[in-house]
Amino acid sequence: MRKQYLLNMEERFRNLDWHPALEDMIDNVFIRDERMERESAMYKIMNDNFKNPFENIESEYADVDVELIKKHLFEDGEVFADSQDEEQVKHEDSSSMQEQKKLYVPGIRVSPVPFPRKSELTMAQQAMCLRVLLRFSSIERGPMNEKEREEYEEYMTLKRIINQEQQEFLEFVKNQWDETFKWRIKCNKFVALKWKAKAHRYRTLPQYYVESTNISLCVQKVNLTNKDIRAVFTSCLQQEALPKVILPTLDRPQKLFVDTVKLLERYPPCVTHQVTQHFRLPVSEDMYCESLAREAEADFVISSSGLKCLLNNIDPNYSNTWLIPIVVKSYGGKKVVYVDKKLPPTTATIQQKNTWVYKYILRHYFVNESESSKKIKTKEKPESATNCSDSDDSTCNDYLKIYEEDLYLSDTDKSDNLTNVQTDFKMDKEQNVSYNLFRLGPSLEFLQQEKMSGVKEYKMLVRTKTDGIEMLPNQESQTLILAPKMEHQLAYGAEAVTLDEGMQQWISLKFRPKALLARVRIATDTAEIIQIERHTSLSVSKDLKRLHNVKVQDSLSILHNIIEELSSLTPGQYIIRHVPQNGPFACVYKPVNHRKNVFDLHAMYKSMTYETISKFPWPPIDIMMTTPAIKCYKKMPAMFKPSFKVSKTPSGRPRGRPKKNTNVTSNNKVPVSLRRSTRQIINKTKT
Repeated sequence: MRKQYLLNMEERFRNLDWHPALEDMIDNVFIRDERMERESAMYKIMNDNFKNPFENIESEYADVDVELIKKHLFEDGEVFADSQDEEQVKHEDSSSMQEQKKLYVPGIRVSPVPFPRKSELTMAQQAMCLRVLLRFSSIERGPMNEKEREEYEEYMTLKRIINQEQQEFLEFVKNQWDETFKWRIKCNKFVALKWKAKAHRYRTLPQYYVESTNISLCVQKVNLTNKDIRAVFTSCLQQEALPKVILPTLDRPQKLFVDTVKLLERYPPCVTHQVTQHFRLPVSEDMYCESLAREAEADFVISSSGLKCLLNNIDPNYSNTWLIPIVVKSYGGKKVVYVDKKLPPTTATIQQKNTWVYKYILRHYFVNESESSKKIKTKEKPESATNCSDSDDSTCNDYLKIYEEDLYLSDTDKSDNLTNVQTDFKMDKEQNVSYNLFRLGPSLEFLQQEKMSGVKEYKMLVRTKTDGIEMLPNQESQTLILAPKMEHQLAYGAEAVTLDEGMQQWISLKFRPKALLARVRIATDTAEIIQIERHTSLSVSKDLKRLHNVKVQDSLSILHNIIEELSSLTPGQYIIRHVPQNGPFACVYKPVNHRKNVFDLHAMYKSMTYETISKFPWPPIDIMMTTPAIKCYKKMPAMFKPSFKVSKTPSGRPRGRPKKNTNVTSNNKVPVSLRRSTRQIINKTKT
């Protein structure tokens, strides 16, 4: 029945007018019967006369000398990976892809342009190198077994090839970047309104200033590099309520869709003279800061915003522009320097604006302000528990365990160290503020080595805000800081943390004891969360050393010098300002009444517009950072797509096509045309 149906369909097919070719019109038919019988696979199937052309193909090539062909292909610059490795990679890749089909993998993108070449490494080699990279980037890595040691040794032998290819890859990606491309600013109206509210602070400050003194921002000129300045946490003087943070698991797409109206409802702009909450005021006007500073006999009071500004000056180009109001007060002859929040910049790139607004968006999505911990006040803790620096790995091991494992005191310790627990405390929204006391000065080792150092130690009161507390699976709680990282080139990998981003994140961790950083990588085009990384101050400092060759500890020497210079000022109002033209020096200005030869602060904000810098420089790809997509495809970051063939011969000769005279044979060599035609069957026959 089925055969008869197919024959009828064939008859109808023949009767169609297909505008036959000229040669077929001679016989007044579309396809001649002889040609149908000779060439049509469908005709042979219907007549039970079809033969699979690939049947027993292996026997036809049984006498082929595979080793001879491989030898001649090698002479042409073609090198084949080991068959066992290929089969292993194919098997692993097949099973892995079957698993990945069932799972969601964030951040997979197709390259907008084809890559110029294949990788120098095979699939098996890239997968092996990725395993080594992930093993050594893991916090919980243990001693290596025999296989891991062999893979590490093989990875080190390939390191030179990897470095060269990664440099070529970065150059290729950089050439694809368009610095004038108009990325969209997320919630642009919200950014503009929040900026205006912050910029209104200039109206509360004097208008005219003259230069009073200069402060060096250069570590060498500060001459403190050998004095090993440390910032040591002493005690938490007061801790406000902290909300709960719930981070997504990323087992399904998580996109941060929020409009300006919702953000403005939750985070309404508020100018300084309308602020009623003490922690929103500058530290010089915060009654808690003044009371705690006098009680603790602090020399220096600063907000986290001011800290980020003063410490983030280790860029050798000194390209940052900033301005901070300073107030020097005297209590019974003791001077206290108050460093307020810096005034907002007047220009920013699209990336900087998006990073700023996504800080609010992350809180909007993941911070539950309806559930908070209680307000507490702590006694001073022993210095031995926190006397540790990022540069001292040997003494930090136990301290890092506190960060990563046992982040809060036991119940017994809490009862001994916490007082004045207020169970009836009613929390205002976002009242997640801490007042912490630090000692800033030379290390104990330096003081022991130098009998007469002459380097003063300062007590520093720091007011900080923390995003909240995350509940861990073991029922412990973890103080958490949320930091967005915008991604613009996911088809090529993860972007490296900039020096500005890294310094701000290190400062946030350094002056928030026991806190961890959750760096949330977000796709700029889709607002999709790609991955969430956990970092300590030590891991961030190592990244900055690797990426920018910067020693973060040097910034504390600069801060010490700034405090020393500001402490010599007489009580009153000042501003400290830096512009790139001044290089490694910041200028301290004092207010005056006249208008001649002065610096006009109000003129800076006369237009009250937050301008966008049109050009957006290329953000480099991090050659060590993996993403879920990179792990899914088992390839090394910042490298070309792997293949079974290596692009260069062992002698270093680049892979290329044979010369034009490809069919000439000599000295018993196999013609190159035959070599090409048999390449596809080598992998079958050699196994």
